[in-house]
Amino acid sequence: MNGSDIVKISATFMIGLMTFGCTAMDRPADAQNAPPGLATPNAVEGISGIVLGPAGAGIPNASIVLQDTLLADFSRPDGSFSFQGLPDEDYVVSVSRTGLRTQFFEVTVTDGKSSPIEVSMEPNPYFLKAAADFEKAKPERLAEKADYLNEISSRPADAPNIVVIFFDDLGYGDIGVYGNRLISTPHMDQLAAEGVRMTEFYSASPVCTPSRAALMTGRYPSRALAANHVFFPSGSPVAMIRQALGFQNALPQDEILLPEVLQRAGFRTALIGKWHLGDEPGHKPNDLGFDRFFGALYSNDMSPFEIYSDENVVIPADDVNQGELTPAYSSEAIEFMQAGDAPYFLYFAHTFPHVPHFADATFSGASAAGVYGDIVEDLDRSVGAIVDSVKSDSSDRETLIIVTSDNGGDYLGSSGPLRGRKAEVFEGGMRVPMIAWWPEKLPAGEVRDGMAMNIDLFPTVLSMLGIQLPKDRVIDGENILPLLEGQETTPHDHLFYTTAWDGETVGVRNDEYKFLDRMTKRSVNAFHPHPSPFVSFADQMLTDLVRDNEAHNVIEKHPEIAAELIERLERRRSDLEDNVRGWLPLMDAEDAN
Repeated sequence: MNGSDIVKISATFMIGLMTFGCTAMDRPADAQNAPPGLATPNAVEGISGIVLGPAGAGIPNASIVLQDTLLADFSRPDGSFSFQGLPDEDYVVSVSRTGLRTQFFEVTVTDGKSSPIEVSMEPNPYFLKAAADFEKAKPERLAEKADYLNEISSRPADAPNIVVIFFDDLGYGDIGVYGNRLISTPHMDQLAAEGVRMTEFYSASPVCTPSRAALMTGRYPSRALAANHVFFPSGSPVAMIRQALGFQNALPQDEILLPEVLQRAGFRTALIGKWHLGDEPGHKPNDLGFDRFFGALYSNDMSPFEIYSDENVVIPADDVNQGELTPAYSSEAIEFMQAGDAPYFLYFAHTFPHVPHFADATFSGASAAGVYGDIVEDLDRSVGAIVDSVKSDSSDRETLIIVTSDNGGDYLGSSGPLRGRKAEVFEGGMRVPMIAWWPEKLPAGEVRDGMAMNIDLFPTVLSMLGIQLPKDRVIDGENILPLLEGQETTPHDHLFYTTAWDGETVGVRNDEYKFLDRMTKRSVNAFHPHPSPFVSFADQMLTDLVRDNEAHNVIEKHPEIAAELIERLERRRSDLEDNVRGWLPLMDAEDAN
């Protein structure tokens, strides 16, 4: 996720930011009484200046508006801004930034020039107070979690190694075998030729943190209180805003994660790459089931972007060369795979192709798709290295490899034939590539069209190993091994769509049709059902996923299908409202006997 994208969380959020930045009692009745910028005698063309944050450094993406005009600007990476060609006049200028108090001041333009402005921003006291009042969610089922994990017996002797390669923002159409004709991905194409490729596999959210929470727990992200956009570094302005809004910023400790189960079953476990499920003590990878962690706690557009080896920073933010991350991750992953005899679970969560984009300098410029293509081809070489390591293993242990993405492609990625992209609940935002390779178990070169989701990994792996699911909570996923083997079409009657910003369940699909409820959308496009800060809406929409790419609304053609899906969606919402964590009743000792 782009760190700056947090401003899109929801209409309510944005309105809150605006009003929190300057309420009626904050804004002076007369702009001349507002705190002025610090002017210097050297006149500049138009109105120019710099916006400084509380620490005194220039801050980007502050909104600068000339009141009562149609002119606005955003501060650049160094905090600077500029308006040129202004007529001589007195202007009221407002400067606002997420989490900071909005400032108003007056600037006079004479002979087309004015004194340069230095605006020093202060923390927003309303957010500070709301953040101070925030209470972290208290674990409710820690004892039950401990009991469950303690009851897990050792793995079967022939348990396979399990490798999950999880890309960040890789689009449905970014791989050759999924139709891309510019980006060369021979290793992933070969993996599909030797395994099973799915065409209707979904992430549980169109953005990062919620999707990763779902992958790790087998539950929709709302269950883990992780559905509202993405987590941010503790202490950052956006983390403070999340707290002010009552949003959690770390995965609850009573969630049961796949690596915790596998660790208890005798697997060696490692996360190589990106975590993005919390940075507080008790919420880091080594706290939640991973023996080994090498990578970053957050997205590569967040600060500080540091590389950890377990609990220790081994590459400070200033020394990170992001172009070297993919080969470095690959080396660490292979070293872990080759380090012991016990079966392993490798969660290889790549940093890329998330923005900002950095390709391996060794192959820079090689792709016909530009720098984005270079990055995806770097990732493909990484997949090839992992597969080569598995194939060169002299042991008799089998290995299951799953390749997929956390959500749809970002603005430079390809959604292939699908409508929409990352952060949207159109198919392009949540339908992702998925390749499963297990030569001893799965057929080669086959395609599965049944619908499935990344919540299915948790129950599928446990079923493979003969481990019972937890009985104190809802597991939303299903075992999809029979689907991969070709024994059934899909274990799901319905799948649900969760929005990126407010984490609401707004859509549902069955095996043929998809329903999207009325929701906010971009005001510049009256037919675009995408949550955004603007106060306008898109109507309910029913689409035929078999014969269409969500271009045509057929709700009036099939009202009975829409009614069935609406009823299922409302039932889902009601269930979440009544029991968002999905806790099941606990048996007392008498019932247990």
